[in-house]
Amino acid sequence: MPSFTSSSDNAYPAVKTSFFDPEHVVRPVPDRPWRAILLGAVIATIALMTGWEIYWRGKEFVAGDFKNTAGLWTEQRNKAVGDATVFIGSSRMLFDIDLDIWEELTGERPIQLSLEGTSPRIFLTDLANDDAFHGTVVVGLMAPLFFTTDGGLRAEVLNYRKDETPSQRWDHQLSLNLERYFAFTDEQTRPKRQMSMAPLPLRDGMKPRFEPRKLEIMTADRNTEMWSRLINDEVFREEAKAQWEIGLKLFAPPPNPDGSPPAPMPDFVIDEVIGSVQADIDKIRARGGDVAFARLPYGGGFTPAEDFGFPRERFWDRLLSVTNSVGVTWHDHEELQGYDLPEWSHLSAREAERYTRAFVPIFTAQMEKAKAEGAP
Repeated sequence: MPSFTSSSDNAYPAVKTSFFDPEHVVRPVPDRPWRAILLGAVIATIALMTGWEIYWRGKEFVAGDFKNTAGLWTEQRNKAVGDATVFIGSSRMLFDIDLDIWEELTGERPIQLSLEGTSPRIFLTDLANDDAFHGTVVVGLMAPLFFTTDGGLRAEVLNYRKDETPSQRWDHQLSLNLERYFAFTDEQTRPKRQMSMAPLPLRDGMKPRFEPRKLEIMTADRNTEMWSRLINDEVFREEAKAQWEIGLKLFAPPPNPDGSPPAPMPDFVIDEVIGSVQADIDKIRARGGDVAFARLPYGGGFTPAEDFGFPRERFWDRLLSVTNSVGVTWHDHEELQGYDLPEWSHLSAREAERYTRAFVPIFTAQMEKAKAEGAP
């Protein structure tokens, strides 16, 4: 019996030709209205893509919001040379300091290298080992990440930069052109991502998954602000808070069996972290650069995790004292307090602009004072 791929019963039987190969088989193209079929396929594709775009724009996704990829980070990292001002940190440094306002107030546009869920220590080491860099590094310090890990969620970007292939660079450039004009080209719009976030009932023994929601809108040079939906959509905002609660339970040190708080981090561990940071700072300062630190606002469930788990005198104050560095924390300045934190950990877009206007004069004054006093 002939198979469905056999040509024995084909309306367009195969013929043999002596062109190069006497056994070569040629299958004639069936007579169909191919131009009409092509036109129909193009129209259907455009219609479906237009519908998909309209749907996601209705969910407050926007064109010109660039995915926070390793390629986008690498493009900015390659600019971090000479006497540039560079921001490194976790997501708060990414959201809360507005590059446009900083440039307006200082005359210099900084380079944004902060990455969500990642300790800036690996980026400080990377810059310290780069002889082409002799600028100023502003380190955003989120204590639980900074003092407990030297990497984190996005640490792979350093290897990506080192091993980036030509095809990856081309893919990045092509993606940028699409993201400028289409809103649906977002990581969260993918069906797989939507399914992972769906509030499905948990089976017995299952724990809730840590699936952080989309929080940001990002420009091509990684200037970032909080996504409007966290402000406008109460349900989405509460989902984001619920995710932080899951994350804090998963990653915070568990209590002791009797319910008492876990043992504090030993001094020798803190000293090891600060010692490695000091070595990196020394390298940068030896080339004429400098390093300073910033703590940015937080609230809600993050307050006990950071204030009680990482008391400032053992961590923040100790770091600044040992490294002889400038440090600005929102706790010490009335101008840096009282800002809106929709999901406890990041400032809304307009608040970030207002915060940056308050932060820059305080930071620059402290840097100038340290320089006048002859600090390294």
